Formats: sequence, C-alpha cells, structure tokens
Amino acid sequence: MKQKNKSKSDKRVKLIEIRGISGILKLGFIGICLAAGFVLFPGAALMYIWNTFLAANTTLPAIGLLQGLLLYGIFLVVYFIHNRPRFSVSCGSFSELSDDELERIITKAKLNAEKRMTMSSFDIFQNKLEEIEKTQKENKEENSDNKKEV
Repeated sequence: MKQKNKSKSDKRVKLIEIRGISGILKLGFIGICLAAGFVLFPGAALMYIWNTFLAANTTLPAIGLLQGLLLYGIFLVVYFIHNRPRFSVSCGSFSELSDDELERIITKAKLNAEKRMTMSSFDIFQNKLEEIEKTQKENKEENSDNKKEV
C-alpha cells in the first residue's frame, strides 16, 4: 500500500463545494433554510404573538404573515440603530502592518506604560510624604503638649 502525498490543496477545508447541478441544489437548499430560519420563522412568531395577545384582548386588528415580517423588520432596524456603535460588518481584508508601523505602535505603548508607572509611583510617593508630614506634626504636637505639662 502506497501512501498518498497530500498536496496543499487537500489540506484546505472546503465548507460548501458548488459543482454542477448538485452544488446549485445545495446552495438553494442552504438559502431556503437560512431564509426560513432567520426571516419567516421570526415573522410568523411575531404574527402569532400579535394575534394571540393584542388582537384577541384589545381592539387592534389581526395581522397576516406579511405584516408579521414587516414588524420583524421594524424590530431589526430599531435593534441595529440602537446598537450601532457595538455592531459593525466589515467586508474586505486588512493589509498587514509594516515593520515601521509596528515599531511605532510598540514605542507608543511603552511610552504610555512608562507615563502610567511614573504617575502611579509619584502618587505613591506623594501619599507617603503626606503620611510622614502628618506623623511629624502629630509628634510635634505631642512634644509641645508634654513640655507644657512639665
């Protein structure tokens, strides 16, 4: 038995391979499942919730599937507008950093870290100095009180 030499193309992961009519059928099936799961089902669920709770208990009219889909679209638009800074979609690739850019980023990070260290050490020394001055004042007051008593 001979072992097969695996080329680089064999090591790649192929999630969906579209070849011929079977590939088109696979793509269509996946598209229908995604549309049903992310569009039709939430629209039908909202239609059912609306008709069960609002139309049955209040004077609001019952809605159909199309209105449920529109209601779902309104919810999606409001959600994306509300979460705009935290949600982003990016298409494309980013170029790698050059050595100069990477070096600039590293030096900026080092300078910021040094600034933080000097500021925190300055705060520590200032607090210690204040404590020492406070104890010296207390000692002077005690000594002056002791001298007055004698």
